[in-house]
Amino acid sequence: MIRHLIVFNIRTGATQEECMRVIQRGREQLLTIPGVIHFSFAISVNLDARYRYSLAIDFTDESVIESYKHHPVHVAYADDYFRPLATDRLTIDYRLID
Repeated sequence: MIRHLIVFNIRTGATQEECMRVIQRGREQLLTIPGVIHFSFAISVNLDARYRYSLAIDFTDESVIESYKHHPVHVAYADDYFRPLATDRLTIDYRLID
């Protein structure tokens, strides 16, 4: 299994409520993409954390990375909602080890 992890901060002026709306839209849309099996969102308990928010999206296997990246649902969500909100972000794909 692959974990697509994004740690991020929201743009100046955005509210946490706006962030939650964008995240909920992502949950609804991205879970429809073949190979996407889990979606989770977290907020740092440390107010001074370098990145306040994290989004973890799990894929069935490594082959999903490329198909997800170019899938029209992901591209539309990322371009229209997520990237305008999460202007400061870091993305890494991890292979989960049991």
